[in-house]
Amino acid sequence: MISRFKTRLSLIVLSFFVCTIAFAADAPHEWLMKINHAARNLEYEGIFVYQHDDQLEAMHIFHKVEHNGVKERLVSLNGAPREIIRDANEVRCYWPDKKSIVVEYRKADSKGFPAILPDRVQDLDKYYSMQLGNVERITGRPAQLVIINPVDQYRYGYHLWADKDTGLLLKADLVDSKGDVLEQFMFTQISIGKKIPASALAPGMSDKDMVWYRENDTAREASEKAGWEATSLPKGFRLSMHVKRHMPMRKQPVEHLVYTDGLAAVSVFIEKQDRGAKPFMLGPRRMGALHAMGVRVDDYQITAVGEVPAQTVALIGGSVVPAK
Repeated sequence: MISRFKTRLSLIVLSFFVCTIAFAADAPHEWLMKINHAARNLEYEGIFVYQHDDQLEAMHIFHKVEHNGVKERLVSLNGAPREIIRDANEVRCYWPDKKSIVVEYRKADSKGFPAILPDRVQDLDKYYSMQLGNVERITGRPAQLVIINPVDQYRYGYHLWADKDTGLLLKADLVDSKGDVLEQFMFTQISIGKKIPASALAPGMSDKDMVWYRENDTAREASEKAGWEATSLPKGFRLSMHVKRHMPMRKQPVEHLVYTDGLAAVSVFIEKQDRGAKPFMLGPRRMGALHAMGVRVDDYQITAVGEVPAQTVALIGGSVVPAK
């Protein structure tokens, strides 16, 4: 009887131990799903700063959840005045110093802070390792640190701090292979759950005397057959979008390809140039964590850009050729 009781007790303890390990293993995924859900379903207003290289930018954000999706308004608080209003369909940028308003239709895979994660966080497991860090205070609120490390040299790592109560992302660092911070987003003020009035989403800048540059949506076409393709991709990257777009202030239609692993993304733009025209960019460029590569193929300008290491942009951008 005692022996049977000991055996049963051992099984209970073992089951509890196994369940504890399983829960701990899933904990980073749970937090990533919580971050994803919060960005989609919470209304909030706050001020966040964006730091890259030696530059620091501050933005005031209004984030409202509507029946047909999310709508945001971002207002710059330093530097040149500008304002961005975006929803599920379009991004509208007000540039009063340039007396222009640019309207572009929303690009796929164009997620910004604090909504940076894919719908299926499990898809990241092959290309990133994840673990939980400490609980720290961000903008006066306790926040859980989630650490995402890449498994190879073709992507960056991420340190994410999620609000303990709601899961909203309060801080995000993009880090290189040495652990150095390349860029950082962080809320300095935040009000979560506050009902955002529709008036807060209206532009604060007048459009008087402004010139409108609007993408021609009727000429924007999705196509299953790309005219161009990248023939060399890092493991895990796949084509997630292909469209031909008539972009504002551009004469020729631009073919736009997006390659992503679910978290990191590289956009490739292909534009036909006039014969003999000087390429507007050749070779590599860098701004903070953003790398770009420009090449010329016959009469076409190929530009690859993404917040990924330089070798990733070089590999993808340098392999773009007409599709067979």
